[in-house]
Amino acid sequence: MKKLIKAIKYSRLRKMSEKDLLLKEIENVRFLMRIAYFKLSSANENALVESAILELRSLEVRHDYLLNKLKEVDK
Repeated sequence: MKKLIKAIKYSRLRKMSEKDLLLKEIENVRFLMRIAYFKLSSANENALVESAILELRSLEVRHDYLLNKLKEVDK
């Protein structure tokens, strides 16, 4: 059953345009950023704060990259 669900999801992704895939990935990164902000706000030890900051920075860079790719596709 899991293989069937995975195959259906993969099939749907293959049919999506590059723009739609980028939009989906941007949405996913924004969700991950919300989680990372929550981790940062609830961190109470220096190591956890530093980890959350690094995670956020990584996601911000990824988000910027995806936005730039989206601009290229829209041209």
